[in-house]
Amino acid sequence: MDSQRVKIAFLIITDDVQRATPGLVMATRLKVNRGADVRVLFFGPGVKLASSGAIDEQLTAMREAGLVPTACTANADQYGVRAEIDSRPIERLAAGAEVAAYATEGYTVLSF
Repeated sequence: MDSQRVKIAFLIITDDVQRATPGLVMATRLKVNRGADVRVLFFGPGVKLASSGAIDEQLTAMREAGLVPTACTANADQYGVRAEIDSRPIERLAAGAEVAAYATEGYTVLSF
């Protein structure tokens, strides 16, 4: 891997589709147009947004670009949306470990 490759993690913490969409679109475009190393994590209220169907188009675009969006397993359970998350192209994981990896692996974190 090129050590100069941009590494950006998008932390989606809002359930407001209008606030989250710019970050989701940017994540996909950075991957496709710039070859950036991009991660997308839905956390807190962002998990509700990911499960709602409101951003399914963006989720599909991310997957088509080779991105694997993720969602916090604990939040999916907290909000009672595990089945909805699992029915979408999203992987569940432990968010604490993921955010720690962002720091140790040198990602710039942008939150929406």
